[in-house]
Amino acid sequence: MTGKYFNFSDVLGYGWRVMKANFWFLVGVGLTFFIITYLPTALRIAVMHLPLSMAIRFPLIISLVLVGWVINIILSIGLIKISLGFCDEQRPAFMALFDTRGCFWRYAATMILYGLIILGGFVLLIVPGVIWGIKFGLCFYFVIDKGLGPIEALKASSRTTMGVKWQLFGFAAIGGLINLLGLLCLIVGIFAAYPTVIIANALVYRQLSAQTPELAEFGIPAVQTVSAPSSNGQNL
Repeated sequence: MTGKYFNFSDVLGYGWRVMKANFWFLVGVGLTFFIITYLPTALRIAVMHLPLSMAIRFPLIISLVLVGWVINIILSIGLIKISLGFCDEQRPAFMALFDTRGCFWRYAATMILYGLIILGGFVLLIVPGVIWGIKFGLCFYFVIDKGLGPIEALKASSRTTMGVKWQLFGFAAIGGLINLLGLLCLIVGIFAAYPTVIIANALVYRQLSAQTPELAEFGIPAVQTVSAPSSNGQNL
C-alpha cells in the first residue's frame, strides 16, 4: 500500500503537550520503571561480590537474569498501555504499568521471535537487520492493543509499515537524538524526552494502522485519519 504518512511535528508535538500536562505522573512512572528494571542487575552485581561457591552463585545469577527478563516484559507492556491510553485521550492509571492481563505470554513469544529476526538480519551484514527491525517494529502494539498472536502481530506490522519504512527510520533517528539530548541535559532531561518520544511512537502506530486496510485480514478496520488527537493534554 502507498500513500500512508504521518507528520513528525504533529506526533512529537502531541507527545510534548501530553508530557507537560502529565509531567509528575510520567516522572513517577519513569522512576518506577528505572528502579524496578535495574534492581535485578544491582542484585547480580552484589551476588558476584559475595563469598559464595559457584554451585550457589551460578543458579542465583541465572535466576536473577530470568527475573530481570520477566520484569522487563511486564514494564514494557505497561509503558505501551500507558502511551496508547494517552493517544486515546485518556489518563491511564499508574497501575497500568503492571497490567499484563491477557498478553504476557504472547508478548514474550513475540519478543523472542522479533529478536531472532533482528539477529538473523544483523548476521546478514547489518542492513537487513535494520530493515526488518523497522518492518516488524510495530508488532508489540498489535499484541497489546489488538490481541494478536506473535505471527499475526509480525504480519500486521509488516502490512502497516509498508511504504513508510524510510519515514519510520527517520523518525526513529530523531527520537533517538531527542532521548540523547535529554540525557545530556544533566540526565534529568530524559524525564521529558523519553515520555514525549514513547507517546509519539504510539501515536504513529495509531495513525499508520488506521491507514492500512490490509489489516482487515486480522479483523482490524481501517479509518482514514492521520491527525493528532484534538486534546492538548491539559485534561488528561
